[in-house]
Formats: sequence, structure tokens, C-alpha cells
Amino acid sequence: MPNSANTPWIRSLSFRIAGILSLALVPIGSIAIYQTNQVSSQAEEVTRLSLLALTQQGVEQERALLQQAFGASSALARTVSSFGAEGPECRDTMVRVNKAMPQISLVAFIPVDGQISCASTGVGSDVSERPAHLEAIRERSPRVLAVSNGAVSDAAVLLVTQPVEIDGDYVGYIAISVPYASLELTEGPSFGASPEHLMTFNAAGDVLTSTLDEDVHEEFLPIRSSLDDMNRLAPMVFSGQSRAGKDQLYVVVPILEKEVFALGIWPSVADMTERVEAPVILFPLLMWIASAVVGFIAIDRMAGRHIRNLSRRMRRFERVRTFEDARSMRFSADELKNMETDFILMAETILHDQAELENAVRQRNVLLKEVHHRVKNNLQLISSIMNMNIRRAKSPETKAILTRLQDRVLAMASIHRNLHQVESQGQVNVGELVREVANQTLQASASGGHRIRVKFDVDDVILYPDQAVPLSLLASELMANGVKYTGSDKGPPWMTLSLKQEDTRARLQVVNSKGDSHHLEGDAESTGLGSQLIRAFATQLGSSIEIEETETEYRALVDFEVAMFQPEPLDY
Repeated sequence: MPNSANTPWIRSLSFRIAGILSLALVPIGSIAIYQTNQVSSQAEEVTRLSLLALTQQGVEQERALLQQAFGASSALARTVSSFGAEGPECRDTMVRVNKAMPQISLVAFIPVDGQISCASTGVGSDVSERPAHLEAIRERSPRVLAVSNGAVSDAAVLLVTQPVEIDGDYVGYIAISVPYASLELTEGPSFGASPEHLMTFNAAGDVLTSTLDEDVHEEFLPIRSSLDDMNRLAPMVFSGQSRAGKDQLYVVVPILEKEVFALGIWPSVADMTERVEAPVILFPLLMWIASAVVGFIAIDRMAGRHIRNLSRRMRRFERVRTFEDARSMRFSADELKNMETDFILMAETILHDQAELENAVRQRNVLLKEVHHRVKNNLQLISSIMNMNIRRAKSPETKAILTRLQDRVLAMASIHRNLHQVESQGQVNVGELVREVANQTLQASASGGHRIRVKFDVDDVILYPDQAVPLSLLASELMANGVKYTGSDKGPPWMTLSLKQEDTRARLQVVNSKGDSHHLEGDAESTGLGSQLIRAFATQLGSSIEIEETETEYRALVDFEVAMFQPEPLDY
């Protein structure tokens, strides 16, 4: 048994797949398919040309006769233009041409007024009101028209017209009548295949002759094409559905260039190919199927199932962060074995790093909560010491200043208590903080004898601590100043506290009634510390305080952008 360590290329995935696929003879199959496609394309072109030729052969008699009539009408038009349309010479010419072409029933020059004076027969006839005459003088171009009853022969004819001009003026046209009896279409030639039905039509889309009865030939025309459409694309071969709902093959060939066309109606391609055996395509098709099956089985057994199994293990690890340390690719290629080994090592490393990261996060949360707890306790201790000094103070001004400082310390203690209690150390519901510090300020004012009617309109606004702390302290200072300077000449004093967020901006607003008392900026006994703190807190929020004052109320507003958290480099 060869040593696999010395021959790693034998066990590689590429070698195994290449060895199995070589059994499928893919190059030979590709060449066979290419050659079959070439043969098929050539066969289609030969078939198309054959259909055109067979269809044209079916109308050969009519084509030859119409070509003779067209040639004769063109020559007579030049003769009449040169020698005139009057006199016995003109009639003799028409008679001679008619005798030379016995299939033709009438050769005549018909002037614009419709009075026939130069013709092989029917001299003196009046066709001025005949539809064919009116159309000929209206179009003034070579035409082939179907006439159900001729003016002279009183039989169904095809009328070939050629305009005549003398000295540049249109004077009439040469008319040659070809009886329908001379135009028998041949549905089947003497050899080979033949169309089911044949018909001829002119450039205007009018049916001239047909092997079908006049009342049914419309049913055999294609449902999505008209004769007028087909004459512009001739010669052509196309498949379509007849107006009777049957699949047909249509072949259009010109009989007279741009004037008369033949339409052959053949059986559908499916009906025709059912009778034709094509063993040439069978061999490359079977080879391609065999190659695909062998290739699929080889790739699936040697790579696909192992890759799917490894993918399932990866998805399970991604969902539940657990994996089985079982080697399931013992009989797979070396590349897949290495992938499984790398996955197991990567999973073990991720689980180890995740455990260390979760431990570090827990330690950080514990330390952070402990910091907030210690800060809160220290602030409460400071508040207790200040409370002792307040009770010992003799001056009312000193008591008021110490009381206000104590309120600020208690507000900061409340903030740290909330920061200590929240589960997420990243974001804080500032709405709860604002309501708490506002109620705390109101309780202090109520204990001092101030009775104020307060309305809260505070939404839940989630901020990071960098904005949550200054916003809460700002609300406390605005409420304290509002309590201090609120008054009312009519009814009890009132205050309104509002905190709203719209998209990425938040707005804090405090409105209080105003009476005879002084406002924030104008109290003579004020130390000005509150105003400085308010401006400082607004600056920390990236905004400024907006103050509006009327005779009855005082309004303070801060509108700022809610900041997104951007950790400092040291956080990493």
C-alpha cells in the first residue's frame, strides 16, 4: 500500500474529481454537441429554403402568367406613351398581344374617363363607375386586382394595371385581364412534400387566388399577423396559430416583386418532426446526461456531503455556540480534513475568547456599579453633613444657600443611584431621572411653604451618561429657579416641565407663571450660581439656553442633538 504522506496529490480533491470526470468523455461530448448544433442549424436553413421553393413551385403557373402580363403591360404602356392611344393602330396592337397570350381575356388601354376605345375586345364599354377602375386611377401605380366579374368578359379575373403618362401627364392605364380559369393553383407538386393550402395576395393584403373557399380562408390565416404585415417581410417562414386555433407553419414568397405574394400553409413543426427520425442528436445528448450524472455523483460523494455536514456544524455553532469535537471526514480528501480541523480550532478559540470577554464584561459591570454606589453613598453623606450645618446656621440667607446646595447634591445622588440600578450601563432613561429630580425639588419647595401647581409632560428619552447627567442636573436647576421665582397675579402659581424627543433631537422646556416676584436674571439677592450652572449644563449638551419672558409667564428652553455613543480609543 503506498504511503499517502509521500503522494498527497493522489488524495487531493482536485485529482479525485478530475479522475472521475475524465470517464465522462466531456471533450468528445462537447465536440459532438457542437457538430450536432451545426448540422441542426444547417438542416433548419435547408428546410426553410425547401419550404420556400416548394411553396413557390405550387404557384409557378400563376407566377409565370402574371409575370408575362406585367411585362406586356409595361411594354404597352411605353408604346401608348410614344404613339398615342387613338386610332386603329392602338387597337391592332392590343389584338396582337391578346393573340400572342391566349390565356389572357382582355388587353386594353383605359383612359381616365373610363371609355374604352383601344382594346382587344369590348371597344365602347364604359367602366368609369367600376371599383377596379376607380382604384387604378386613384393609386396610379402598377397593381394586381381581383375582380369578381369583369366589365367585358363578365367572369372572375385578375386585373393587371400599368399607369400610362404622355408628356408627364397621367392619361390612363393599361389593363390586362387574366381569367381565374388560367390560374389554377397546385396544392401538391409532382414530387416531395406540399403545403396543405395555397393562396396569393397583392401588396394591399387582398386575396387574389386560393385553394380554399372564400368563406373559410380567413380561418387558416395566422391569428397575430395579417396579409398586409406578411408582404413587407417576404420571403419568410414562421410558426403560428391559425384563427381556427390550429398550429400551422406559414411560408411567404414573392411572386412579383413588391406586388404579388404567395402564402403556403403547412402542417405545424411538431406534426412534421414526428415523422422525421433524428438519431444524430441522441448520442451527444446521452453523453451529456452521463457526464452530468457521473460528475454529480462524484462531487457529491467526495465533496458535497462533507461540505454540507461541515456547514450544518458551523450553523449550529453560530446559533448555540456549541459543537461536537468528532471527526466526520476520515475518508474525505485532505483539503476537507484540513477545513474540519481549522473549524474545530477556530470554534475552540472563539469559545475561549468569548468566555474571557464575558468575564471581563461582568467584572467591568460590577466595578462600575460599585463606583456609582460609592459615589451615591458619599453624596448622601455630604448631604447629611450639610443638613447638620443647616440646622446650626443662624442666618436665613446661609440656610437658603446650604439648602440649595443640598438639593444639588441630592440630585446628583439620585442620578448615580439610577446609574447603579440600570441593567445596561450604556444608556439611561432620562425621562425617569428628570421626573425624580423634579419631584425632589418640589418636595423641598413644599417643605419651605411654597405651594405650586405643577404639570409634567415627560417622555421616555434614552441617552448615554455623557448627556443624561447634565440634562438631569439642568432640569433640577430650572425647576429650582422656577420654584424660587414663580408667582401669579391671578390664581395659584404654576409650572410646566416638558421633555420631548423628535428623531435625533431632544427638547427640555420649563415654563412658570410670573407675578410680582423677580425672574431668573433679575433677582437682587441671587448669587447668580444657578444661572451659571444652567448655562454650563446647556453647553455640555452642545446647545444654549433660550429664555422668553412675557407679562404672565417665564419660559426656558434647551434644544439639543441626541449624541451617538463614540467610545474613546482607551475603551478598546
